[in-house]
Amino acid sequence: MRPVPGLLALLVVVLLLPDVAAAEAVAVRGAALANACAACHGPDGRSQGAIPALDALSAEDFVAALKAFRTEARKGTVMNRIAKGLDDGDIAAVAAYFATLRQR
Repeated sequence: MRPVPGLLALLVVVLLLPDVAAAEAVAVRGAALANACAACHGPDGRSQGAIPALDALSAEDFVAALKAFRTEARKGTVMNRIAKGLDDGDIAAVAAYFATLRQR
């Protein structure tokens, strides 16, 4: 018995949907969390003042910095307290969000 081509295509789409939905959820979560960053780091992480800009950081550097703040390996004024409220998934989501802004 040969599979129907339409049925095979539908099966492929159904199997890929969870990955697409998960990626969208990460993007939405990252954007929501990044709103809090704007107060100090500027809109879209483009700081115009003494506070470092986030849009210039690679995703890897962003993750490393937040994890260092979270463990207090890196000292900061409020970033240590903010980073402690983020889990690894939150940090990855925000890093991915800012990385997409650099591609624009």
